Amino acid sequence: MQNRRWLGLVFISIAVSLIIVDSTIVNVAIPAIVDDLGITSTQVQWVQEAYTLVFASLLLVFGSLADRFGRRRIMLLGVVIFVLSSIAAAFAPTGDLLILARLIQGIGGAMILPTTLSLINATFRGRERGIAFAVWGSTIGGMAAVGPLLGGWLTTAFSWRWAFGINIPLGILIIIGVLLTVAESRDENTRSIDIMGGALSFITFGALVFGLIEGRTLGWWATEGDFTIGSWTWPWALSPVPVAFLIAILGAVAFIAWGIHRERTGRVSLLSFSLFRIGTFRNGNIAAMLVSLGEFGIILSLPLWLQFVLGFDALQTGLILLALAGGSFVASGAAAGASSRIPAVWVVRVGLAAEIIGVVWVGLVIAPDAAWGWLIPALFVYGFGVGLATAQLTGV
Repeated sequence: MQNRRWLGLVFISIAVSLIIVDSTIVNVAIPAIVDDLGITSTQVQWVQEAYTLVFASLLLVFGSLADRFGRRRIMLLGVVIFVLSSIAAAFAPTGDLLILARLIQGIGGAMILPTTLSLINATFRGRERGIAFAVWGSTIGGMAAVGPLLGGWLTTAFSWRWAFGINIPLGILIIIGVLLTVAESRDENTRSIDIMGGALSFITFGALVFGLIEGRTLGWWATEGDFTIGSWTWPWALSPVPVAFLIAILGAVAFIAWGIHRERTGRVSLLSFSLFRIGTFRNGNIAAMLVSLGEFGIILSLPLWLQFVLGFDALQTGLILLALAGGSFVASGAAAGASSRIPAVWVVRVGLAAEIIGVVWVGLVIAPDAAWGWLIPALFVYGFGVGLATAQLTGV
């Protein structure tokens, strides 16, 4: 039973790797996709971000559903959806169908991520839980950087379509492994599903991500491009982007008010806002936001600079970003070993300090005539910080 739990952690980590890699693997394949499908610059952005839009919008919803209907069940259903949509993406003949497949991938990813965290929390106790969370967190940090390498190799050696096709054997491996090694768990105290909270969460995150994606194309205030849905075209001079941001703000206010109302009436809300009164929970979430903004910002923008400014191919770009993954995985071992001797908050602080040093270093290196070799140690230091911070955030 002891070995089975740790083997289950391996398959849970592979499941996390699947969705994190897919959020970054496409970045280095974009030039090949443009050449093959002839997609526009707006479609390029949607190919990259459609997955993120749905993923972010549904995380809270599926986390709540998993507590009620079973975390392993929801995770496996998510893997199936993810694999089927990956097949659709791999065979997509047009940009629009590729975007649709990416949207469906986001649904599967949103079912997988929160359930992996819940399964670890239900399976491990005490010091073992700290080690398991360290593995989970460092997997996220490291695999985000492995994605561009894997995508670069598949695109260069085979085709960009294999950047999605690789998910098929991994998905099958996860399904078999989880069924054999991970026990089902659910929250027996869950009394009802917060349908209104789920709808408000989806509207809020969906509108926010839409505005951030389309701002450059449609205009941040005045309309600069056509926004068309079917035969209908946006008719006003005011861009739909500020309207989307207004909807996001109103949705967030309504979501918070609705959640507090449900808690006061003794009902379960999608997100327990009383948790934010706990300093460690609140500060841990702020730290997680900063870590995510920094890492995914680098991984989204740096491949474009390396390929379009320095002229690197997809594989070379992925190899450079591997330094970030290496730093994260080294930090995983350090964090696991220190979990019983050093308070988690100090591990996170050291990680954030290393991230600041790394990102400043990267910023100083980047220039049109830059020597790319200096990026390697900078990314390693940054990755080391990401690994430390993400490994112990759940213990803060």
